[in-house]
Amino acid sequence: MRMAVLSAGLLLGACGPDQHQAPPTTTLCESGLTPITTVQGTAFQSPLNGMEVTVLGTVTRVETGTGLYLEAPSGSGGASRALYVQDASMAAVLARGTQVAARGTVDEAGTGTDTLTSLAQITGYATCATDQPLPLSHVALPMDAGQREALEGMRIGFEQELAITDVYHLAAGEMTLSSNGVLQVPTDVREPGRGAQELAQSNALRKIELSWPSEPGAAVRVGAVAGPVVGIMGNDGREQKLLLEVMRTPQAESPEPVPPHGRDHLRIVSLNLLNFFNGDGLGGGFPTERGAKTVEEFESRKQRLRAAISAMQPDLLGVQELENDGFGPLSAAHSLLELLNEAWGGDWAAVMPGPAPIGDDVITVGLFYRSRVVEAVGAAEVLNGPEFEGLSRHPLAQVFRDRSGNALLVAVNHLKSKGRCPQADPSADPNADQGDGQSCWNAARVAAVEVQLPWLEGLAKAAGTDRLLVLGDMNSWRLEDPVRRFRDAGLTDLVARLSKAPPYSYVFHGERGTLDYAFASPSVAKNAVKALIWHIDADWPTGRDLPQPWLRVSDHDPVVIDLDTSQSDTSD
Repeated sequence: MRMAVLSAGLLLGACGPDQHQAPPTTTLCESGLTPITTVQGTAFQSPLNGMEVTVLGTVTRVETGTGLYLEAPSGSGGASRALYVQDASMAAVLARGTQVAARGTVDEAGTGTDTLTSLAQITGYATCATDQPLPLSHVALPMDAGQREALEGMRIGFEQELAITDVYHLAAGEMTLSSNGVLQVPTDVREPGRGAQELAQSNALRKIELSWPSEPGAAVRVGAVAGPVVGIMGNDGREQKLLLEVMRTPQAESPEPVPPHGRDHLRIVSLNLLNFFNGDGLGGGFPTERGAKTVEEFESRKQRLRAAISAMQPDLLGVQELENDGFGPLSAAHSLLELLNEAWGGDWAAVMPGPAPIGDDVITVGLFYRSRVVEAVGAAEVLNGPEFEGLSRHPLAQVFRDRSGNALLVAVNHLKSKGRCPQADPSADPNADQGDGQSCWNAARVAAVEVQLPWLEGLAKAAGTDRLLVLGDMNSWRLEDPVRRFRDAGLTDLVARLSKAPPYSYVFHGERGTLDYAFASPSVAKNAVKALIWHIDADWPTGRDLPQPWLRVSDHDPVVIDLDTSQSDTSD
């Protein structure tokens, strides 16, 4: 176990220059005091905003260069008994445990709707006592907005076990904790609509954001248990954050390695590459449009990807977020092909529908395979149409034949993301957020699946096979409409069927869910012996020293499928 004791500064400007402060005097400690609870009130903003008051409290936290937190030992009326004081000179000379009386003007600090009730324009303060005990209020999640407001500025401690549920912004000193385990994406476990909306509301009550400016090398992962946790219910000028004082977390443990695949098994991996852009292909051209900012960053990412490929040992790889600059010697596809040959097998080839890019998006999908293990049969196919113009990426499909003579049609997808929602009336634009938990562009994702299914059926029929495997990042949680369309077409979600643990491949705003899938026709599903999501990415932070070289290759976890190819299939 390790413990971090932290003291980052609050991002609020200080008020009250030194020359405006009166010399310390004990008279401030003895009369004319306004209880901090009266200043705070029970609403989200102070009823005394803009008025001059004198308050008395104990310093619980010092924000160097900006101010400090004061808390009274007791209060009443359901209001917070703590207050932030915006004054850099007080912060420079006062220590925790000092009882202070301060006179100033009540102010709501910050720019968002959730402001911090504070004391600004300090005209005088006095030290009333030293070495006072620090107040501590024991609290527990879930908490609603009113309960949190009643704790504003107070020193609080959580005695319950809290799970780390988000580390995406750990490099910026931010983390999210939750009660009763890691939060789940509502539409990953509940049908879109009322049930998903209720879970979203519950998730909001169960989590708390905290400021955790940890050591640059410290690594923690989603799912780790933290506790006990003590801090100040502060504010970064936009929203409430727990300003961490003490938290104990276990050392981050690596996930189990991927089990080796058998001699007669065909291993297939699907992986979102998180914008694999290689610059100009000659070591220059950085920063890239969506990928690495420097050649050093690109080489670091290649090193992690190389280690992950070596560990997974795939025979066939479907990728998303590959730079869409064709297949020439300077292309990102060629760089990836070289990396694959260095990492595993040495016999990799790329599925190339032509020398030109696939569609007009800056990113595309890709298929790569070991030529000594499987043979590409016929030409690669790309699905075009309005469903893929500026929306979902064009699907890529190829028929393969393994050493036993089995034919397999593999298609790789990357459906439209949920970002950049159209600002339109949901009743007029089906791609606007309909409020059912599926976010925006759901109609576009559904359309891409519906036009793809008969296309794939036709390709399989032309190849004389009923063996179909659809891979990809569907940008749809497990119970959403696009995923349902694949299942309704008779395809099996292999990971959901064969994985021992509840599946997930992504963490979004502190909630786990699945965006990455492998859907199989019945003839392929019966030969699937292993299907899992290897949790090497989504749970892990960037910018940290991680315990294995293959961690945080991407922000999506890879999907790993093993098919038994020991018997010839007579269906084709």
